[in-house]
Amino acid sequence: MQRAQHANPGRAVELWIQDEGRIGLKPQLRRVWALKGKRPVIVQKRGYQWLYVYAFVEPRSGKTDFLILPTVSITLMQLALEEFSQKVNPDGDKIIVLLLDGAGWHISKKLKVKPNIVLLHFPPYTPELSPAEPLIRKVKDPVCNQTLSTLAEVHTLLETECTRLMACPDEIRSLCYFHWIRDMWNSL
Repeated sequence: MQRAQHANPGRAVELWIQDEGRIGLKPQLRRVWALKGKRPVIVQKRGYQWLYVYAFVEPRSGKTDFLILPTVSITLMQLALEEFSQKVNPDGDKIIVLLLDGAGWHISKKLKVKPNIVLLHFPPYTPELSPAEPLIRKVKDPVCNQTLSTLAEVHTLLETECTRLMACPDEIRSLCYFHWIRDMWNSL
């Protein structure tokens, strides 16, 4: 962050985190409350079709952006980066530091990143560091413990939840504003 600020004096710098989550027709099971002595029953119908939610979060402000795409790939990551840049920084006047994991489509040399976006990667095998992980879990809530028949149903539920979350920055901050981000901003 400090390097980005020093290299671009006078330009605002924002820290965003990105991750993807796979959600589909295979049921997402979670614990549920039940009366004492009763076992909750959840009907399952397994399906193996998926959608992927590309989530972008700015933990400090609680701003979010989502894309629901059919798969993950370098091409779709390129599309997601372009859409994200257009939405959060259309004039290119800010520097966006984007933290991502080390997935192949995140580290590919084929990605063409705009000059106002700086990609940084989390260390390998550290998903617990990513503030986007709890956000992805939250996006999955509406499809948990449900049996859905089509990807259109999944898409509708995901779209509704993503829209709701974009309107709730305080909820996003409570999920994603990790202590290391607060400490980093306070030290700048």
